[in-house]
Amino acid sequence: MAQQPGRTSKSGKTVVSLDFYKDNGIVLGLQAVNDRAPINLRKYMERRAIEVENYMKANHPWRNRTGRAERGLCVDIVDNPNFKQIRMELKHSDVVWPWYGYYLEYGTGNRSGKGSGNARPYPILGPTRDVFGPRLLNELNLSELYRFAGNPKK
Repeated sequence: MAQQPGRTSKSGKTVVSLDFYKDNGIVLGLQAVNDRAPINLRKYMERRAIEVENYMKANHPWRNRTGRAERGLCVDIVDNPNFKQIRMELKHSDVVWPWYGYYLEYGTGNRSGKGSGNARPYPILGPTRDVFGPRLLNELNLSELYRFAGNPKK
């Protein structure tokens, strides 16, 4: 028996029911929101990547000599649709020598002090991850992530 709007049943209850079947507006709307969420998450990550990259360039622990290592710090946003994942990769680019970022992060292993290069590590990737990982999650606005993007029937 269908309820009349604004009327109560004999038991004194007013019932509002939402049916999830076939292609009604609720189901289509939820599907559209679910399809839009990864796109919005990627946009969020892209916006924040600029901030993360600027942080790394301003807070690296080594002394700039040529500026190449600082210019090589970058952030890439990588989609992995198989795992339904969007990653923010912090890295030293290959603009600098491919091995140089590794030595900055982990040192040369030469603890004797003899030979060329610094034995000491000058990490920036891990410390930046530790600062921004929790911040990115805490500042993620779910209403922005799941905002409705147009009529799903179109």
